[in-house]
Amino acid sequence: MGLGSALSSLCSRQSKPKDEIPLDEAVRHIKGTPFNQYLDDETIEGFARSFLRVHRALPGTRIELDGDRLYIVSRGAVDLSTTYPDHTKVEATGYLCRKKEGDIISLNHTKEDAKRKASFGTQSSHKVNDLIEEIIVTASGDTEVLLLCADKELLDSFITSHPELSSTIASISATQIEDKLLAIPFLESVPPRKISVLAAMCQYEAFDSRQVIFDQDDKADKLYLVLDGVAQVIAKESPTSRGLHAMTSKKEMYAEASVALQRSLECSSKTRRTLLQSTDIVIADLLTGDYFGETALCLNMDRTCKVRALEKSLFLTVHKTDFKNYLNICPIEDMMTSIIKKRLLSKLSTLGIPFLNGITDEMFTPLTDSAEINEVQQDEIIFKQGDVGERFYIIVHGSVEVSTNNVDTVEGEDEPDSQTESRLGLLGPGNYFGEMALVSTENKLRTATVTSTQKSILLSIEKNRFQDILGSNPTLLAEFELRILRNQAKLVHVLKHSLGLTSFRDFLEKEHAGENLDFYVAVTAFVAEYCGLTKEGRIAKAKHIFLTFCAEYADRQINLPHSIMLELDSSIHKNVEDIPQNIFDAALSEITLLMEKDNFARFKSSKEFKEYFGRLGIL
Repeated sequence: MGLGSALSSLCSRQSKPKDEIPLDEAVRHIKGTPFNQYLDDETIEGFARSFLRVHRALPGTRIELDGDRLYIVSRGAVDLSTTYPDHTKVEATGYLCRKKEGDIISLNHTKEDAKRKASFGTQSSHKVNDLIEEIIVTASGDTEVLLLCADKELLDSFITSHPELSSTIASISATQIEDKLLAIPFLESVPPRKISVLAAMCQYEAFDSRQVIFDQDDKADKLYLVLDGVAQVIAKESPTSRGLHAMTSKKEMYAEASVALQRSLECSSKTRRTLLQSTDIVIADLLTGDYFGETALCLNMDRTCKVRALEKSLFLTVHKTDFKNYLNICPIEDMMTSIIKKRLLSKLSTLGIPFLNGITDEMFTPLTDSAEINEVQQDEIIFKQGDVGERFYIIVHGSVEVSTNNVDTVEGEDEPDSQTESRLGLLGPGNYFGEMALVSTENKLRTATVTSTQKSILLSIEKNRFQDILGSNPTLLAEFELRILRNQAKLVHVLKHSLGLTSFRDFLEKEHAGENLDFYVAVTAFVAEYCGLTKEGRIAKAKHIFLTFCAEYADRQINLPHSIMLELDSSIHKNVEDIPQNIFDAALSEITLLMEKDNFARFKSSKEFKEYFGRLGIL
């Protein structure tokens, strides 16, 4: 192809040059944009004079736009796409989003972008990911596309003469949009050029005073960022908080947990209100720069709150579908999910959930990484009675019902006659279930069936991962087990907790029965130190324990069966080459069982036990 043919082909693919439209037509187009919310009959004409120039383009043609101007799609639609590095070639082109009639386009291309793009061939391969993405605008559909193009001088003049509109119009500038997007935690580390791409993809939506932006239980499909005005986040009192409560806390505590978690799901604003209006609770005022609804971008869930505009307000929005396209050039989904989980766990930790009490900063990050967000549908069975317990769950949003199946038998017959279902109650936001899976060292079976009663969001963690995280802090793990088990706690749980060991020792001293516990402590220490001792050291330590507690005339003799005492004596004193680590296992099991049945049973009814649990904040 010759040079003339190439230039001709290139020109044929470009959009048509700009021309102008009548003022009344421009006014009609402006009325279909978010700007109309802020303009009256007088100001709309002045504003429309800034958009008399138009850009026409045939379907399929590429449109070259000035990076420092505002454009309004007044007819047809345009597609935005971009170039980005690809593993198999220098760059690939990816579709981003579609701008339709009434949408605003604000790009931020500069001459420096073009220079860097041109110099890409000289860059080393390790800088491929730093390549600046070029935003490509293409006319879409099957009709001619018409774009209104802002005249910068006329628009500046209009803003000068109408200062009350300056902040609203200025908030749509690309630079301000990028700054606001970078203030969102999961976007703060995104390279500036990739933020420019997201800024170009954003939509603008205006709402009148008291207008509902979305309602609770609406489908969640957008992130909102306040550009101008104020939005109120409102939590409705959950129906379950007025219903069955066989297994929930008091209504006030339930409502507070529900409200706190709803707020955590929908917004991260620090502005907080607690204004009760009928069944609505106004829990946050969101101001310029605040954002809400970001969970819609990575979770398939309905809205957990209602949000309405408190006054005329303008919002930047990112649709879920468009954001998925954006992830092709900026894969930050894992970071988003991690931030949402961290925010939820942080809020849950303030609600007195044993699962999170005492978790150190060092443990919080691996705990967040291990937690999973589970979305369950209405009437979905989370686990059944008789299943092996492998996970622990916390309800973030929604509710579940707990039930058991009781087998009815006819007297004199071996086979069950029928099964009767017993409904134990409802659990709502802030409640937890399946916790026994975490405190059991065996594959404990579920004792009940748990079913969701509505669409719900759960946080869960797998048993083995949880025990790995807390394994570095045995005292914290023991305290967690005590908080879960409460009065069902066994001696082994108390003995693993340093404060519990001290409290039980004080109780035994009053009963003049401390030798059993001292034997337990001595053997536990022997097992822990075993690998670090020499053969001679092991023999010496084992003999000392035997002579102190187990021998027939020991000073602090414990009550062992004669057969166990003789076997220990033989193993320690006759032809010993080394001492096995488990030499005291039989004796330890015997004494632990004895303390469990005798001393510990009385300890659980004592003042010392109540004081001990009180210091842990359990009772």
